[in-house]
Amino acid sequence: MVKHILVGVGCAVVFSATLAVYGIFDVHIIAYMLAIWAVACMFMRGKNALYITGAFALATFVVWGAVCLGGFAEKNAATPEQYLAEYNPEMALYTFAPNRQVRMEQEAGLLARVDPRIQPVAREIDFITDQNGLRNTEGVSDPNVLLIGSSFVVGNGNTQSALMSDIMRKEHNLSAYNIATPGSIDQQALLALTLVREQSLVNNGVLFLFEGEDFKPFSTEVHYPLKRFLNYLSNNELGRLLREYRDGFLANSADSAGVVTYPIGARKLAFSKAYIAETLATAYEADPKFEELLAAMSDSAGLVKAVVFVPTKMRVYASLLGGDVPDIPDSPKLAALREMEKKHSFKVYDLTPHLQARAIVEWGQRKQFIWWTDDVYWNEHGAQVAAELVKDILAGAM
Repeated sequence: MVKHILVGVGCAVVFSATLAVYGIFDVHIIAYMLAIWAVACMFMRGKNALYITGAFALATFVVWGAVCLGGFAEKNAATPEQYLAEYNPEMALYTFAPNRQVRMEQEAGLLARVDPRIQPVAREIDFITDQNGLRNTEGVSDPNVLLIGSSFVVGNGNTQSALMSDIMRKEHNLSAYNIATPGSIDQQALLALTLVREQSLVNNGVLFLFEGEDFKPFSTEVHYPLKRFLNYLSNNELGRLLREYRDGFLANSADSAGVVTYPIGARKLAFSKAYIAETLATAYEADPKFEELLAAMSDSAGLVKAVVFVPTKMRVYASLLGGDVPDIPDSPKLAALREMEKKHSFKVYDLTPHLQARAIVEWGQRKQFIWWTDDVYWNEHGAQVAAELVKDILAGAM
């Protein structure tokens, strides 16, 4: 009887760990299968439990090898961010696979992937990560400033040379370290504070908050050791391939919302309906945890000296669009940040007028855009505006 119990438990552990390798099963499903398979194996005759469990693990290993050799995960990924996202079990959040250099042909921006009627814009993207799994060309090199944030700081949709950190180095001779992941603002804070403490980075951070996504209540879900371990097992090519088909993996509100277009001259710009709704909001009640987090990063840790408000594409381009464009109210989120600024140690900067001015110049003089026409993210011109603002903040000119 004891032997059957030990065999059942052992087979269940192997079976459940193999399931975790696929990266598509929630932790509670794997936990249920652990219990179910342990009981089932106890009642199997002879060595059937070992044979069946071993066959499943071997088949998984074979499929894993085929996916690795064929490079299917990278070929199937819509974006390099999707392909390289990797779970960090120590901090219980997603960064990127460390020390990687990937060149990918991204066929379309987010809005064109959501709505096939939108004209896609293909682009070749170089994506380079450092030893921390963060998108930095030169790694940690005694930076002047830390850039903290999510998708806009990561540089979603843009090649490596179009990152704010790379632009600051090339155009302004300033060393900026890019601390940005696909996660929420609380995860950005945890990552930044941890790296500053463990790697003695400069205690001088600029936090970017995107109007469309970063002001929402964030999750306080606890990642227990089992969940961390099982999520860690999905950091493999097979897990990467299968999660590319999983709805909701690192998704934001624009991934599942509709798309609308507005004319600008003879061309069209696409916008996320989710972010238009955020732009048109006239009221905002900040989650108390949100202000506590900003206070912890500025007042307690002394890390964040400046908070930069990043507007939506609609807020930047509304005055240039034709058609039935709604009136754009002042942002209640920016107003909330201004109120918080009075009570805490950070200063708030609004990137909106800088981006609007550059958008007018690029369209008026060159018929170019500072946002991708088929995406919710800015292109290199938009990143340049943000880099210039950080330069001025560091110089004390703002």
